[in-house]
Amino acid sequence: MLLSRRRRRVLDTVGKAPGSIVAPKGAVKGQIRVISYDAKNYSDQKYDSAGDLSKFATKKKLAPVDAPAIDPDPEAPVERPDGVTWINIDGVGDAKMLKELTRMFGIHPLAMEDVANLHQHAKTENYGDTLFFVVRMPTGDNGFQTEQVSIFLIDGIVITVQERPGDCLEPVRHRIANNLGRIRRRRADYLAYAIFDAIIDGYFPLVDAFADRLDEAGVMLESGGNRQLPLHLHSIRGELLLIRKVMNQHRIAIMNVLREEGELISHDTSLFFRDCQDHVQQIIEAADTDRETCGEVRELYFAMLGEKNNDVMKVLTIIATIFIPMSFVAGIYGMNFDPKASELNMPELHWAFGYPFALSLMALMAGGLLAFLYRKGWLS
Repeated sequence: MLLSRRRRRVLDTVGKAPGSIVAPKGAVKGQIRVISYDAKNYSDQKYDSAGDLSKFATKKKLAPVDAPAIDPDPEAPVERPDGVTWINIDGVGDAKMLKELTRMFGIHPLAMEDVANLHQHAKTENYGDTLFFVVRMPTGDNGFQTEQVSIFLIDGIVITVQERPGDCLEPVRHRIANNLGRIRRRRADYLAYAIFDAIIDGYFPLVDAFADRLDEAGVMLESGGNRQLPLHLHSIRGELLLIRKVMNQHRIAIMNVLREEGELISHDTSLFFRDCQDHVQQIIEAADTDRETCGEVRELYFAMLGEKNNDVMKVLTIIATIFIPMSFVAGIYGMNFDPKASELNMPELHWAFGYPFALSLMALMAGGLLAFLYRKGWLS
């Protein structure tokens, strides 16, 4: 139902130790795709397990395979290829894979715990040599729905973890594959920005769709309204409110990114994040405008409904006003006093023109009232 409340998901990690990585129930098992590139070279490969990603690990020392994920113990250094590496994982249903990524790339367990808990709001967190983003990607055709996308920015590496296959990042992959724009000549922080920006741009068609729905509501209103229009407007307004809430989270996340300018985020890339922040602000303003329009259409609907009811009551009042004196005359002649008992008891009953006289009197009274109401302007 449209009026049903949205309930929070029950977390599988409630009561567990901090940093516990538990795959959500029903989650898709992860599919790994790795895109590596620099100004001249490009490769796009798929892998079956996280163990195949060891060659892409950072130049830090890796913890042993059997070491606990929450406190990695450095051991042997592993070299990775030069350039930028984008590791994309579709699905969080494999807790073992997530723990292996935590150990292999030195990711803080608390960050990976947030990856597995899909209720996170958009945010940015700094774990020293790792910058962690959570972005809400719009998805689904049934109203406003989002999917959690987790982004890790490490030296020369960007790791993205999505809830399920399918995203709005194909334009980014197309630019990398075809060496379009500046992305192949930039560092990994620019790739993180490009992914963030592509997700934010995915909200523009969604906001435009809400504008179209409001236009349809306006057409419904002009055509005489519809009993379902208030519920329709309530649904739109609620979803626009959610969009504003989510985009405000992204705005705060980008503000935190701009504070992290340094080793992981260059000054040049921070300028692009500011442009992304402008996009977020545009979406917030568009959502606010549509929400105000939604409220105005609803108020106009009730105003028109009230005016229609007033017109109906006006007609009924006029009819009642006309028939009240006529009912009075009919009531007088319906008292049935016996004229034989007294000469004063309705002598018109024995008059040949008594009935036509009564009807004429009623018609004259009705005509007089109509003329009076017309002169007062109450019939227009």
